[in-house]
Amino acid sequence: MSYISTLDDFCGSKFWDSNLTWNTDNPEVTPCFEKTVLVWIPCLFLWVAALLDSYYILNSKERNIPWNILNITKLVITCLLIVLKFVDLGVTVHNSSKEDVAVFNADYYSPIVKILTFILSATLLYYNRKYGMRASGVLFFFWFLLLLAGIPQFRSEILMHYRSAEDENVQYNFVSYMIYYPLIVLMFILNCFADLPPRDSPYKFEKNQCPESASGFPSRLTFSWFDPLALTGFRKSLTESDLWALNPPDSSKEVVPKFDKFWEQTLKKKEIASGPKATYTKTSASVNFKPDKERKPASILPALCLAFGGQFLFGAFLKLINDLLMFISPQVLRLLIGFVEGKEALWKGYLYALGLFACATAQTILLSHYFTRMYLVGMRIRTALTSAIYRKSLRISNSARKESTVGEIVNLMAVDAQRFVELTAYLNMIWSAPLQIALALYFLWGILGPSVLAGLAVMIVLIPVNGLIANRVKTLQIKQMRYKDERVKLMNEVLNGIKVLKMYAWEPSFEDQILKIRNEEMKVLKQTAYLNSATSFIWSCAPFLLLREKGYSLRVI
Repeated sequence: MSYISTLDDFCGSKFWDSNLTWNTDNPEVTPCFEKTVLVWIPCLFLWVAALLDSYYILNSKERNIPWNILNITKLVITCLLIVLKFVDLGVTVHNSSKEDVAVFNADYYSPIVKILTFILSATLLYYNRKYGMRASGVLFFFWFLLLLAGIPQFRSEILMHYRSAEDENVQYNFVSYMIYYPLIVLMFILNCFADLPPRDSPYKFEKNQCPESASGFPSRLTFSWFDPLALTGFRKSLTESDLWALNPPDSSKEVVPKFDKFWEQTLKKKEIASGPKATYTKTSASVNFKPDKERKPASILPALCLAFGGQFLFGAFLKLINDLLMFISPQVLRLLIGFVEGKEALWKGYLYALGLFACATAQTILLSHYFTRMYLVGMRIRTALTSAIYRKSLRISNSARKESTVGEIVNLMAVDAQRFVELTAYLNMIWSAPLQIALALYFLWGILGPSVLAGLAVMIVLIPVNGLIANRVKTLQIKQMRYKDERVKLMNEVLNGIKVLKMYAWEPSFEDQILKIRNEEMKVLKQTAYLNSATSFIWSCAPFLLLREKGYSLRVI
């Protein structure tokens, strides 16, 4: 009721009928609604998302994109929009002095909000050029939302123009909006293209540069910049010369120093917390060294979180939006079914259908970018860990070298570091899975009522079973890694002493030992495969068990 009162104060009671619903017969309803609600959505988005754009601006290492036709045109059009809104505000103030012209609060608020927002847009545009950001997703979505929000008023202004051709105020609003809306459309089109490369850049680009950085934001959003490589792979087998060079921010030259900075801070904090390595006793005049076993090793997790946590959290935010959209689609579908069964306005059916399409498209895009970003973060973590392990292996002491062989060190770099690439993509399931379960139960409770508890009981029963299988798989993985270390260690000894093996014809003996370890490793892999198959079978059967239990509960009720 407060929302209705607020809109009534903005627009006037003539826009409402006796049932407190929109009076759609009045052509002034849509532009008034646009001035109150549809204005705030894109403007609020820009003010909130400007923080994200500011983060990228402050962390950009490139500078000084040259002035060109694209960014000059954007800046000029934005300034024209600011001037146009100042004129609209002046006309509104002038009309307020006339008694025969109705002026509402929305007529004042709308141009003021747009003026401030367009000034912010021009500021971001200037600093994006200054700090080398060739394409801004924030500005792209801002102009896209303005484009969508302006469609209702565009239609309404045309209708009011033909219905009230003699009204001077209506004629001015029509002319003003016919100037404003094409400028919005033009700004949206211009923001689909990327700017020129920056002049000052610390990166050295290869000849076969990846086209992602030179692509506009729609191309990045839909991954269309990848199409040339996909077409090349379709026509012929890809060779090394066909592949693009690695993006400079993803190279070890950029990733490793960032990780090393936080890793050195972690080591310093650990040394301060653990105290001195040796103590001096005055009575015995001796120096007591603290054993290495008493000193706990520094954890690498804080350094990884500080170095790559921001990118990971942004990916988690994309996952959160995707999970919420997953439950918005059924609600829109329920509204669409109600529209088919009832006698609602025709435009609502089109709106629900477009909403379903928009939700499905947004889910696909968000999920694709989530996995891309997570694998990218995992790749950077693997690069940093591989570099740290390799540098540590070059400085390892003789006593430690007895405990860790070359094969084990190579195994750490090649296998264990790779696990982080696989981990990052599914680590968010720790919070995402409970959230999805909770939302699903909430919405199902509104449909099925207490019958949901039967399905919940089945899920609760399956959780311990899955936990037991997961613990067994974990044990088998540890066992497999131990066998793998033994095999790599033995292979390393064979390769180092190959001359002696050939001289004494010991190949069959060592081959039997290697195959024996390999057979044990294969047994572990086979058991792991069986357990993974059992897990997949259980969770594949879970939906059918839930439906059966819910159907049984419904029959009981």
